[in-house]
Amino acid sequence: MTVHQPVVSVIVPTHNRAMLVRQAIDSVLAQTFTGFEVIVVDDGSTDDTRAVVAAYGDSVRYVHTDQGGVAHGRNVGAQYARGRYLTFLDSDDRLYRYALELHVALLDRFPAAGLSCAEMSGFDDSGFFERYHLRTYHQSAFRDRSEPYERLYAESHRLADVVRMPPSLVDEEPSAGDRRVYLGHVFDTYLQRLIICQNSVMLRRAVIDDVGPRNERIRHWQEVDYLLRITRRHGVCFADVPTYQLRYHAGQISAGGPYRWMRKQQILLRVVRRHAEADAAYYAAHRPQLEANLAQLHRAVAVPMLLQPGTAAVRRRFARRARLHLKRAARYGRRFRWLTLAAWLPPAAASLVVSVLETARQWRHRVMPPRG
Repeated sequence: MTVHQPVVSVIVPTHNRAMLVRQAIDSVLAQTFTGFEVIVVDDGSTDDTRAVVAAYGDSVRYVHTDQGGVAHGRNVGAQYARGRYLTFLDSDDRLYRYALELHVALLDRFPAAGLSCAEMSGFDDSGFFERYHLRTYHQSAFRDRSEPYERLYAESHRLADVVRMPPSLVDEEPSAGDRRVYLGHVFDTYLQRLIICQNSVMLRRAVIDDVGPRNERIRHWQEVDYLLRITRRHGVCFADVPTYQLRYHAGQISAGGPYRWMRKQQILLRVVRRHAEADAAYYAAHRPQLEANLAQLHRAVAVPMLLQPGTAAVRRRFARRARLHLKRAARYGRRFRWLTLAAWLPPAAASLVVSVLETARQWRHRVMPPRG
């Protein structure tokens, strides 16, 4: 729906998803909140995306750009946006009908919060659906599934006590009014644990102007980098109800094998280290927590390196690089002895040992949540 002065700009970056982008757009046009605009940023698609979007007429603004990646598409969309609030919808995902109504109500109610975010649902086209999916999606951040959000945020309220409940949310979940809204500054926590679902975020235009555009040179984790820049300076409002539906499918950007897994871990390490070391006084004040986290991130790079396929020579080269990361982890005070031993074994044996160690580690995390 096109409005003269939109309150919200919904930006949908897409690349060669003509078969899915229609569902994303339809989920926006079905919103109970009407003061919005939809901007589809076509990041160099070679399929029928232009024709699919054109069928919506004036209800959707179409922007074509040369292919530059997801961060580029979101930056371009932000440049075209006219709303005082901005949110970003991946072209293979969907919004709940009440999503914009709830986020706008929260940002209006809590002007000190630079962004609002919420729970998310996960689904696929084979029948999988999990309404409360955040703790599954970010399972490394929520090893203890029963951890209360009160430990992560400074303040909380009953949802129905602070905003008018969207009727479509009540229809979807009659008890939603008893869910909580949390507020606080979460940079310290987010630097070490991905507790926010980047997909379900709505930002104030003033915050975007304050922190500047996304870093388009970061191939993966650009949203983590962006949210770290924001949460360092702005508070967060988190609603414990889902507003976003994340689709799992074979063609999604986050899919990939051991090599992509390794590359993503390398980039995450660089992002976190850069933010941790950006302020010397901050690093000194939080040294034990930061170095423990950096050690774990070096470990997370070493593991997929030791699981890379290929010739024996290629695998030995990755093993040498893995040993360097494990040595750096040791400098931070964490000696992963069994993993380090595995890195010296012949490639086939190393892969077997690492697989066993990772399976045991995952099982231990499920049955023995962290203390504290």
